[in-house]
Amino acid sequence: MRRQMMAIYSYLLLWLGVYLGVELSAFDPNTPHLQLFGGLFAINIVFYLMIRFGLSDRLRDPSLTVAQMVVGVAFITVILYFARELRGAMLSIYFMVMTFGVFALSRRQMVLMALFTMVCFTLLEFYDWHESPETVLFTYLFGHWLILLLELAWFVYIGGYIHNLQVRVREQRESLKDAHDRLTAIAVRDDLTGLYNRRHFLERLDEELALSDRKNTALHLAIIDLDHFKQVNDRYGHQAGDEVLRRFADIAQATLRRSDLLARYGGEEFVVLFPQSSGEECMAALERLRRQIAGQRYEFAPDLSTTFSAGLVDYRRGETAAQLGKRADMALYEAKGAGRNQVVHNS
Repeated sequence: MRRQMMAIYSYLLLWLGVYLGVELSAFDPNTPHLQLFGGLFAINIVFYLMIRFGLSDRLRDPSLTVAQMVVGVAFITVILYFARELRGAMLSIYFMVMTFGVFALSRRQMVLMALFTMVCFTLLEFYDWHESPETVLFTYLFGHWLILLLELAWFVYIGGYIHNLQVRVREQRESLKDAHDRLTAIAVRDDLTGLYNRRHFLERLDEELALSDRKNTALHLAIIDLDHFKQVNDRYGHQAGDEVLRRFADIAQATLRRSDLLARYGGEEFVVLFPQSSGEECMAALERLRRQIAGQRYEFAPDLSTTFSAGLVDYRRGETAAQLGKRADMALYEAKGAGRNQVVHNS
């Protein structure tokens, strides 16, 4: 859109120059500038509407840069026909069009546009020589042709260099974005399970406590501990223990609601924050998760059965995060003391 508006602005300046040239007799007085520029602006309005309303999105060149440059080169060639006396000086106008391609076209496309420009100008020169050979100096025509060729070759070289710089900058920007995303994930995610880590959970916990106080909504906290997890590591190895932790994380994410905040608190301990849920709903979710975990079987140890104990508590208005966590810990210890593989709910 910005390039399109720049093109229209450039054509307005060119129209002003042509109008002054006609008035000062530097152009052919019969130059139909009103018709020429009227048609040019009509074409550019079509381009503008196609881009503005997304009609060009299906094309290989959604910005219509190539189409706009083709129209611009053809139009400037027609203008040069009426500016025979100033043709040498006005060759630079071609580069006004070529500039639009520097930041959008590849070197191959720039070469093709340069060839198209040379073809248009060659046809113009040939037409002049054919129509009035007695008034046209061949060396004069060839000089213009050679100057344009050399300048276009230089322009293609510089344009390709700029395009390559753009590609490298774009790749570096994407690389930096990927690195930033990875660092962001590391800051809030646990490497092994992909769940939120303890630090992020505690930050969110403070936010949820404040929100619950402000809106007077229910909030529950559960602390989950995998039963006898140390024995899994000792008997089957740490890789097996990692697999158990990942399996728990995957099942818990699939079982709990998306609004429930699940995190790995440390080691084999996990925490779940249940916003806007009743105690019965939280107990049902934890019991469902407990049964699924107990029913898991592992290829590395078909005889292994994993269970967990959990303590669930209701949030009390004005309670701090530390106080809430301490009560959840006490409920967890009750579940372990009662034989493990169960959930204890203390309001």
